Amino acid sequence: AALKFFASEISTKAKITTYKPAFNWGKYDIDHLRTNLLSVCDKCISIMEKEPRMLRLTSPIYILGDLHGNYPDLITFEQVLWNLGLVLNPCNLLFLGDYVDRGAYGVEIIAYLFAQKVKNPTKMFLLRGNHEIRQIQKAFTFYLECQRRFGEEHHFDVWNTINRVFDVMPVAAVIENQLFCCHGGIPSPWLCSRIEVIDTIPCPLAAPDEESILAWELMWNDPVKSDQVTAALAKEMEANEGFAVNLVRKTGRVFSLDALDTFLKRNGLSHVIRAHEVKTAGFQIQQGGRLLTVFSSSGYCGGPNEAACIFVSQDKI
Repeated sequence: AALKFFASEISTKAKITTYKPAFNWGKYDIDHLRTNLLSVCDKCISIMEKEPRMLRLTSPIYILGDLHGNYPDLITFEQVLWNLGLVLNPCNLLFLGDYVDRGAYGVEIIAYLFAQKVKNPTKMFLLRGNHEIRQIQKAFTFYLECQRRFGEEHHFDVWNTINRVFDVMPVAAVIENQLFCCHGGIPSPWLCSRIEVIDTIPCPLAAPDEESILAWELMWNDPVKSDQVTAALAKEMEANEGFAVNLVRKTGRVFSLDALDTFLKRNGLSHVIRAHEVKTAGFQIQQGGRLLTVFSSSGYCGGPNEAACIFVSQDKI
């Protein structure tokens, strides 16, 4: 109810004299939001810490990529795809991470997604992205957003409690035993000989760069782009089963089409669905049609991109 109030415009018609624009809290008591958000976070932790690190999901299912604090787009997806609520919707929902940073409404995104997870724990699924990490948020905007919203006295408690939920989020999912989903990309084979190894990732995971390089790669890796392949990069990939250091991000790795094919065959999979990179149309089919990138925040950082989602039903994408 509070989030519906936030998203709604209140006009000056009739006896209402106070105008409130859409996507604004107006005179709403922010302490009430803080108290409820902390309660929802605690319930989310209890649910997600019991989930496997690699979810096994069924279709029909909608898959959404990066949201980055774009609450208006999330509400648009709700109105189009599950406007009657998840209970009455036959589809599951899978979000691929990067809920916060860069956009203005990270707190509202988190409040919405976590509340839906508590209400619909077997229909709503949230994976961890590379922005669900404390040091990344401090380098970008979410820490400052919490500071601005909740003040010096309360901001750290709210921010840290939200991150305690991030610490127990799964990092991958497999749909219908065919589609592998994660935020970034497939991991190096020397870290993950079979996808079942993902379930050995520690939980909670507060510092993935120190505690699980496998989780770190699932959140950070990218498919290599043809214009990136220099002679030196090609040589490095040839020596490392199709993987090379990700020079663009300065962390994680890039992987080739051959590496993707090997990963899919080894694990009996057909496709990889991931997020992590903005695309003009909101999605892109890559690497011989076996990899799909989806991005669900339009106008990202002021750019011209659209927002998209993916629908999976049995063997159809």
